[in-house]
Amino acid sequence: MRFFLILLCFCLLGCSKNQSENQVLKLQASGEFLRIPIDSLTANISTGLVRYEDYLVNVNWNSNSLQFYDLNSKTLTKEITYPSGGPDGVAFILGFSIQSMDSIFLFPPVEGVITLSDGNGKIKNRIEYQIPEGHTNAFVHNAYFGSAPILQNGKMLVKTHTEGNYRQMTEDRLNKSLLAYGINLEDGSYQSTELTYPEGYLNSGLKFFEPSLVFHPEYTVYSLFGDHRIFKESKNGIFETFDGKSQYLDESLPYFPIDRERFETQKYLTASSRYETLVYDEFRKLYYRFAYPTLAIENEEDLLALRENPGPFVIQVFNEDLTLITESYFEGGIYFPNNHFITEKGLYLSANNPENPKVEEDAFRFELIELVD
Repeated sequence: MRFFLILLCFCLLGCSKNQSENQVLKLQASGEFLRIPIDSLTANISTGLVRYEDYLVNVNWNSNSLQFYDLNSKTLTKEITYPSGGPDGVAFILGFSIQSMDSIFLFPPVEGVITLSDGNGKIKNRIEYQIPEGHTNAFVHNAYFGSAPILQNGKMLVKTHTEGNYRQMTEDRLNKSLLAYGINLEDGSYQSTELTYPEGYLNSGLKFFEPSLVFHPEYTVYSLFGDHRIFKESKNGIFETFDGKSQYLDESLPYFPIDRERFETQKYLTASSRYETLVYDEFRKLYYRFAYPTLAIENEEDLLALRENPGPFVIQVFNEDLTLITESYFEGGIYFPNNHFITEKGLYLSANNPENPKVEEDAFRFELIELVD
């Protein structure tokens, strides 16, 4: 669960509706649960979930496998286990992207390579690609600041990070850094993008700059750890910003602590006001953004507990025009918000928070979160 240490919408009204009507919408727990039994080698909190058609696909780091759970029968119907070596070997699956049951892309933690697998675990190709200078390999993680890749015309658009110590980041350097780049799957070359950090992000002080991106064919929408706004960058170079301030977060988002003591650093990353994953609901043409209010944490024990219990959180809902139409506050100790997925019915959140009295060790357990008026 180390990756979770720093882990850190139903638009039923048309554009012609006025803001007062939008304000009556609210996300709330439906009381409808989805339970999927799991085996003893599968953790009840996932390191990465993706809904693909009628399946919920889980990456199981314990067995280095992809597990396909049928959402209708609530059963495990397929598991692809990759050996650590050999012609069909994959050392470690950090994240994955499914284009079809015959085209499953696997991403490692550090290497500049994408492994293409079929639905039986046979390796079809290993695509070695160039990495832009000063940046990392493709960062695909299905539970941490989610940024699912998109494949278009033989090129895959992927999230990246800027190399180096983030404590030493400057505004000038950040402005020259990419949020994402394209990978040509034929020859491994990379294509730069216009996706860079917004100007002024670090002007008033150092802030963690982890992004969460939603790639569309003609534009990208993204959010940053320490900014209230939502950003949109189109392929034609048009850059737009949208107000997204949560009423539950600090008006002025905190800055990276000058004191380099580990406790204060981790407190900033996991207990301060911040924005994390941005996700798109293709069925309702909405965006959900997960946000976290400041917590009063005074000791190491309470801080460590945030690894698996991130405390209270907020889900914001933006329409397709990126107008904030509603947001809802959820108490801690019930859900594990990093485990979520979307179906035609709505947004599902894991209810396997370790403090939840109804937590199940032998099953994934999700609650449907509905948008109601």
